[in-house]
Amino acid sequence: MIDFRYHLVSLISVFLALAVGVVLGAGPLQNSLGTALNDQVSSLREDRNQTQARLEATESAVNERDEYIMSAASSLLPGTLQGRAIALVILPGALGEDIDATSAALAEAGATVVGRVSLTSAWVQSSRATYRSTYSGSVAGYLGGAASSAEANTVLGQALAATLTGTDQNASTLSGMLTASAQGADPLMTVDAELTAPADGVVVIGPRASETDEDGASATPTDAEDPAAWTEAMVGLASAVPTLVLGSAEAGTDLVAGLRTAAAPVSTVDSVGQAAATVSVPLALAEALAGGRGHYGFDDGADAVMPDVPEPTAQATGQPAEQAQPAADPAQAQPSEGSEG
Repeated sequence: MIDFRYHLVSLISVFLALAVGVVLGAGPLQNSLGTALNDQVSSLREDRNQTQARLEATESAVNERDEYIMSAASSLLPGTLQGRAIALVILPGALGEDIDATSAALAEAGATVVGRVSLTSAWVQSSRATYRSTYSGSVAGYLGGAASSAEANTVLGQALAATLTGTDQNASTLSGMLTASAQGADPLMTVDAELTAPADGVVVIGPRASETDEDGASATPTDAEDPAAWTEAMVGLASAVPTLVLGSAEAGTDLVAGLRTAAAPVSTVDSVGQAAATVSVPLALAEALAGGRGHYGFDDGADAVMPDVPEPTAQATGQPAEQAQPAADPAQAQPSEGSEG
């Protein structure tokens, strides 16, 4: 059994330990502990100030870079889309400032925006997959031989192209079908600005990057939506009219990332919202109109940071066609020896 003397010795030991701690804390250790804590606080404050200074310097550098890019655009863009009629297709989540910046860049390149439509999430909602499959069968009848795919969203994408590039009765009918509401549900498309002329090309503007978790995977729930449906729709659109898709490629479920992963035959520009992307849109669209295709930006799958700059047309330079041609080689203009007579 544990007797009273054991308890007494234990209590005395505890009080002795407390007394020693108080004496040391109030004496020899007081200055060293206080100094250590003050040093830690000073170090943390200095780190915070340095981080703030680096952040401000980075923001300043980004702003200066964007100013330089937009200034360079005045030399790069004019004439690249001279006389072209372009339609805008807006996807859910696209920001107004990105739409405005893209429209301004197209105008600077010489293009005219002849119409604008917005697509709804009905294109990708998993709950409406059966509806889209059935509806695409009705739509295909107005496409004739153009409906070359069995994928419902691809057929609907071809129908979208027909509404933006055609002026006949079929185009009008297809537009009505895409904007019709089924049993009170959202239509596939709404018209923001009526088409004033058939479009030569289309620019699709998507949302900025999705929120991601620590592993870089998309943190946005995707159970109710199928991102691959956008890929199928863009393939159908691009199969009928030169198309450039502007969006994000940071997360795997982002619009441009999905197109690149699927090796879809659609031109893309990533980093929507950045000045470099805005300037690249007219250049990449000019390439698509000329029969080319490429992927541009800073994220995975990009072929280059920006497209090549095409030669401006004679219309863009304001010179007569013959003056716009390169000058002849002076050596070729000189007669060879012995050629006289």
